[in-house]
Amino acid sequence: MKVLALNGSFRKNGNTEILLKQALMGAESEGAAVEMLRLTDYKIEPCRGCGLCLFRENVCQVQDDDVNFIFSKVDGCEGMILGTPCYFLELTAVVKQLIDRCWILGHKIGKIKKPATVIIPYATRGWIPYVSVQSNILLNLMGLTKINEITVCTQGISEVVLDEEAMDLAYGLGKEIAVAIKEKDFAYKGATGICPSCHDWLVRILKDHETVECPTCGVRGKLSIINGKISVQFEENAWADSRFRPDVQYNHFTYHIAPSKDYFLRTKEERKIKTQKYKEYLTK
Repeated sequence: MKVLALNGSFRKNGNTEILLKQALMGAESEGAAVEMLRLTDYKIEPCRGCGLCLFRENVCQVQDDDVNFIFSKVDGCEGMILGTPCYFLELTAVVKQLIDRCWILGHKIGKIKKPATVIIPYATRGWIPYVSVQSNILLNLMGLTKINEITVCTQGISEVVLDEEAMDLAYGLGKEIAVAIKEKDFAYKGATGICPSCHDWLVRILKDHETVECPTCGVRGKLSIINGKISVQFEENAWADSRFRPDVQYNHFTYHIAPSKDYFLRTKEERKIKTQKYKEYLTK
């Protein structure tokens, strides 16, 4: 049984790395083999938006970076822990860069799910509104099922070692993911949020001022005021509409993405003519 940690922090032995290593020690205590990749040690080029990977499996214009190696490590583990600090309300740039490169994984729709958990150290309380959104996107694109997540408020460099509660939480997360692998129990074990799919609390209010949508999963519910408090109700099977469910992904690719190839080929010459003036604009 292999547990992989992806570290989205540049700083060696900083708060993120300490928490990840503490979690891996917990996983080891349950018999797991462990490994950590510091993402900033690897070359992750931007997605070029060419679309080749949408229609031809394992084809990408970028050939000289380490993304396929990172994906192969994720494929080779049975469970994963993502750790990254929060900068300016979001995850770090290297993690967001990796999210964009997940286009090439689109052909793996329906792949076997694996458990994953997330550790986010941050400096200022309340300044973490997008971390769950972005971590959920990455894990779902990789075919992982998030079973828990913790955020840890810690400001100074390596200061988290002084927070015994946080260190115990991290160790427990590592044990938890190893047990989940052994027992094949991928049920969500963290605090339940509003969304019935990803358990995040962030929602979008739509134009009718009644409907809300989870911006990550796309599931919709109804907004209301009950006893003076804001409430959101979802249908019992609302989670079935999550855009990351294998059948929903399959329909999206089959009926939205794949048909665009014919149109793209049909309009090639017309586009070539009409885009010429934009190629020539601002070139001198």
